[in-house]
Amino acid sequence: FWSVDFGFTNPFVAQCWAIDGDGRMYLYREWYMTGRTVAEHAATILRTVAPDGMWVEPKPKVIVCDHDSDRQGKSMRDILGHALGIRTRAARKDVMRGIQTVQARLELAADGQPRLYIVRDALVEADETLRDHGRPVCTEEEIPGYVWDAQPGKPPKESPRKVDDHGCDAKRYAVMHIDRHAGKTRPGMGRQQGQLPTKIG
Repeated sequence: FWSVDFGFTNPFVAQCWAIDGDGRMYLYREWYMTGRTVAEHAATILRTVAPDGMWVEPKPKVIVCDHDSDRQGKSMRDILGHALGIRTRAARKDVMRGIQTVQARLELAADGQPRLYIVRDALVEADETLRDHGRPVCTEEEIPGYVWDAQPGKPPKESPRKVDDHGCDAKRYAVMHIDRHAGKTRPGMGRQQGQLPTKIG
């Protein structure tokens, strides 16, 4: 399956996910780009996964998408799904539960391995405009700046800072799609300052 966080001025992020026999999730391909319409992104994606109209990998069963309550959000989902010929589903966007569910996957299991990986060189094409401005060009590069929204002298908000978080949002949608019933609040979660629990394998 795939997950998508829409954007134009901010990055549009599309992530391809696979799951192995032990339930581990792998982000194996990613598009992370500004300044293109949804239709343009769809065409770029198809040139990679279905050159000449023939899919070169298993076609995803569903795309889990960011969404808004307005009609524009639904329109973007519709445009993408129609262009790719893949069913779309609105993402579960509970931020704190999503963060906790991602954290649960990143903890080492009994075999000493986490349950979420980002594959090396997953990024298809680097956005040079973002790179020139010193901003992340992929989900992996977002992670060091994915921190709690806190101001000096004030308690941190129980939400991440809304800056350069588009790939982390798409990752959260993906995990929540698979682990629908996980991520229940645990004592002390969401109170600490500093980097959010987003290690990668």
